[in-house]
Amino acid sequence: MSRPRSRAVVKPPISAVLQHYYSIQVKERAGWSKILCPLHVEENPSASVSTEKQRWNCFVCQVSEDSIDVIMREEKIGFRDAQAWAHARFGGSGEDVPQSVQGQPGRGVHTGSGPGRRSRQVRPGVRRFGSDWA
Repeated sequence: MSRPRSRAVVKPPISAVLQHYYSIQVKERAGWSKILCPLHVEENPSASVSTEKQRWNCFVCQVSEDSIDVIMREEKIGFRDAQAWAHARFGGSGEDVPQSVQGQPGRGVHTGSGPGRRSRQVRPGVRRFGSDWA
């Protein structure tokens, strides 16, 4: 029995999502750009963003996310709801990526301990930049 073909998942650009939630301006450019981490207070950038790879990561928090991961965390919703929310908010722009295959883990927020990782808590209520919630 053949499996039905999965539809492509449309992700909004990481620059638009970082702008929406954290007021972080990201210029479209090749490679990685340094940014202040939106998850903890800092004066020197410890995070970076790639508009090519459509991901951001913080070396201190050990968090690595794409735009759907950010939406899931900030809106406290699941993957499918985050897709619908992104489509309603950002429309059809962004990158087409294959949908996750059931039974295979996806890539998302990587926190906690593990090989080569230091244990550090992310403080979810702390925002250096303005946000819509208190």
